[in-house]
Amino acid sequence: MATSRQTSKAGFTLTEVMVASSIATLVAAGVLTTFIWCISQASTCAKIAWSQNVAMNTSAKLTMYLRNAAQILAIDESEGKWVQLRFTDGTTARLVYSNSVPLLRDGRLSIQATNGTQTIVARGLTEIQRPEELLFQKTGANSLRVGYRVSEPESNPNPADDARYGCYSLFRVCLRNAEP
Repeated sequence: MATSRQTSKAGFTLTEVMVASSIATLVAAGVLTTFIWCISQASTCAKIAWSQNVAMNTSAKLTMYLRNAAQILAIDESEGKWVQLRFTDGTTARLVYSNSVPLLRDGRLSIQATNGTQTIVARGLTEIQRPEELLFQKTGANSLRVGYRVSEPESNPNPADDARYGCYSLFRVCLRNAEP
């Protein structure tokens, strides 16, 4: 009786392994690309939320402060970076925008009171709203137009890259305690 050798067919051929590896690589690349895109979008959304939150809080503080003023004493008409106000109790204060190192994009809006105290209202103001417009503009005897732009200072040192998540804020305020 002759014995025959049986060959086992268990396993994969080289072609099958190569095709499976190629398909797995394409699927992994697609999943990884989607994951990286999702992380990028989450980061952008966080920056947008930060900018909008700061812009909203800053405009609320400025509106409250400006509406309580009784008179606009002086305003920087050339650059629009400060406004000096008088209040009903006789005190005066100046709202000032400063950005000593523009490349850091950490402009600050602060209140300088006559007693020497200085309070920072907002950080992260990267620029006046538009180059042709001013931060503070007097629109009437007792009204101001305020416009500024906010983006997260620490997020990216290149201001050209923050256009997607910078937040512009523009509003007008009438002094509620103004004397007729």
